[in-house]
Amino acid sequence: MESMQDYMKEIDAALKPLERGDLVEGLIIQVSEDSIIADIQYAQDGVVYEAELNKKAKQYREGEKLQLVVTGFSKDGTVILSEKKALRQFGQAALDAAKADNKPVQLLLKSIAKGGFRVDIGGIEGYLPFSLYQSQFLKEPEALLGTTAEALIEKHDERGYVFTRLPIEKQLTEKKKQAFFQAHTKGESVQGKVVHFNRGGVVVEIDGMRGFMPRSEVGYSRSTKAEDILNEGDVITVVIRELNAREDKILVSLKDLQQDPWSQLSDYVTIGDVFEVYPINDNGLYLFYELADGIQGALPKKELPPEMKQSEEPHVVEVLAIDEQKRRIDLAYYYEVEQYESDEEEEPVNLGSLFGDKLKNLKF
Repeated sequence: MESMQDYMKEIDAALKPLERGDLVEGLIIQVSEDSIIADIQYAQDGVVYEAELNKKAKQYREGEKLQLVVTGFSKDGTVILSEKKALRQFGQAALDAAKADNKPVQLLLKSIAKGGFRVDIGGIEGYLPFSLYQSQFLKEPEALLGTTAEALIEKHDERGYVFTRLPIEKQLTEKKKQAFFQAHTKGESVQGKVVHFNRGGVVVEIDGMRGFMPRSEVGYSRSTKAEDILNEGDVITVVIRELNAREDKILVSLKDLQQDPWSQLSDYVTIGDVFEVYPINDNGLYLFYELADGIQGALPKKELPPEMKQSEEPHVVEVLAIDEQKRRIDLAYYYEVEQYESDEEEEPVNLGSLFGDKLKNLKF
């Protein structure tokens, strides 16, 4: 219940003269097509025409409170108010404080300008370049329009304000980094999102941090390419293979979730087996062949027959030795021994066939 003292305070406030430039709080009591009427705790209500509102008049609702500034008075004593100028005053005050204390301000991303965002803070426009919004390339800036962002003043001159988010992004990234390295351990299975591919492997985002999966960790088979089994945007389960907070290194693996083919080597390769295969690597001394997915053997390059060096035919190799501890398989080139059999039967040898008619007149 309002006391007499409160009531007298309201009367005093209503009788206190207003001047142009005064900031007041208004309670919307009526909304029309092109203006709103606000109770400003004064002898007369105030009116805000749509041109001085921050949005269309019909978008406001009775009971809302606004920060307004007095811009003039009508002949009947109605107070003329402006929301835009009030916001501009608050915005300028916020910018002055932010500049003095090097503190962030809240920006509204209004539209796309050349190479950046046109932003608004309390009716004061500024510019936020894409390159200062975040350190990574900004793929779809249009999707951020209408949202707000905290930023610092990068510079201010006669042309206006330029803002940056990079120091704030760095602080947020550092917090994410600390939380990530505290929450996860080497050998842990986690979910990540495929961000993109590069020559070395796959970039995977895990809990807001970027991890890397080398091509050698995609699978045991050298013939398996990441692009053949993964797509950008895929959510996958990987194993954390290495964590190094000091170097910001997060290495992950798909291979560690797969069965090691060497654990069942005898199912794929045994001594004496012969394979027709193409070499997958050449280090100058040895040719390497994939005998099964993830299982390789080595052939001394000098043992390759001269006629096969330029041939496009597969090489025929034989398994000579297997060292499971060292994961080493020695190969030799396989030469097939062919036996030739005569199609004609040899006739029995006798004296007649040897001497012919010479024995014809011989008497015994």
